[in-house]
Amino acid sequence: MLEIKNLNFKYAERQVLTEISCKINRGEFVGIIGPNGAGKTTLLKLIDALMYPPQNAIYFNGTSLHSFDRKSLARSVAYVPQELEVIFGYSVQDVVRMGRFPHLTGVGFLSERDEKIVTDSIELMDVTRFIDRKFNELSGGERQRVIIASALAQEPDIILLDEPTSALDLHHQIEIYKILKREQTANKLTVIVVTHDINLAAQFCDRLILMHEGKILSDGIPNEVLQFNMLQNVFGVKVYIDINPLTQSIYVLPYADQK
Repeated sequence: MLEIKNLNFKYAERQVLTEISCKINRGEFVGIIGPNGAGKTTLLKLIDALMYPPQNAIYFNGTSLHSFDRKSLARSVAYVPQELEVIFGYSVQDVVRMGRFPHLTGVGFLSERDEKIVTDSIELMDVTRFIDRKFNELSGGERQRVIIASALAQEPDIILLDEPTSALDLHHQIEIYKILKREQTANKLTVIVVTHDINLAAQFCDRLILMHEGKILSDGIPNEVLQFNMLQNVFGVKVYIDINPLTQSIYVLPYADQK
């Protein structure tokens, strides 16, 4: 579904991404991990054409990203940023309805089917109780859930999420990942998530991509990527790695010497 070939990208003269190459299949749940400044968010923005690489390096089903207009791309790809500020006083329901805009034609009114998809997305993300409130009046965690609801209302083939659980409590962190996992399984949704929560990524992702200094250092199943020496070198901290007896997934604990 998504192929990246030898992607290079600069901000002015600063090299941000170097020779990035990978393939992501339909229905995969992929976590992108790595320290701050590794290029993870930049990679998501390039995939969503919020910025364009100078070369043809990103392909959807064999077609270059440069061949898509904004609306057609939005019918296939949804992007959830770390934070979103809405200038006007839109309600939560209006923000979720915006997810249907790429699918509208003519005068742009939402059909009965569109409204049902919006309602289903609102219920799925558990934001029903504040649908009439102004988006900008919500807490950071509440806004994040609304943005994800809007993204799911797009009915995308791929959803890109940048730190989707950073503002959420423990309950909603788990719920977000469970919802994404269900959508992946039920609708063959391809999920690509940038996250610093390695343990949630290891539990829910089929595959991890470890980035450092604009390059991919490792790409594979969590047990292959989360290696002791690799993590210590990349993050610069000591780590303890084991298998969670409750989930059977690998987990990582950073620790410091008490000296």
